Amino acid sequence: MRREVYLVCFDEGYRLGLVSGSPGLVSFPMAACAPGEPYKAAARRLAVGTALRFGGTVARLLLEPRGGDARRDVCLFTAHVEGDLRMSWLWVPWRQAVREVVHLGIPELEMFAEGYLEGWIPDGRITLIPDGRC
Repeated sequence: MRREVYLVCFDEGYRLGLVSGSPGLVSFPMAACAPGEPYKAAARRLAVGTALRFGGTVARLLLEPRGGDARRDVCLFTAHVEGDLRMSWLWVPWRQAVREVVHLGIPELEMFAEGYLEGWIPDGRITLIPDGRC
């Protein structure tokens, strides 16, 4: 099983920070966890050298394989840009950003971002379950 960490980074205008990924695609900043590496350590490693403050919500989800991919265990760490430093990321309104990263295969992402911004997803660790699995 592949273990991955994504930083879901918001600026003061509730835009999401995206980075260049595969040719023509954008993504959230992402890191694969090293064997035995805790998710939080991978998230901190990914954020080194940035002006980010981690948010209080972390979402975990298990994603079924697509094509030849392995099953993925994913943690979404919320983060916020501190100060005026915006890094060299592309800052996109959150609803548009969710559409831009559909290729990541995280169907619960829009509900997660909306719930986080509107406050109906509480701080802490949560588990996202795809529709139809309940």
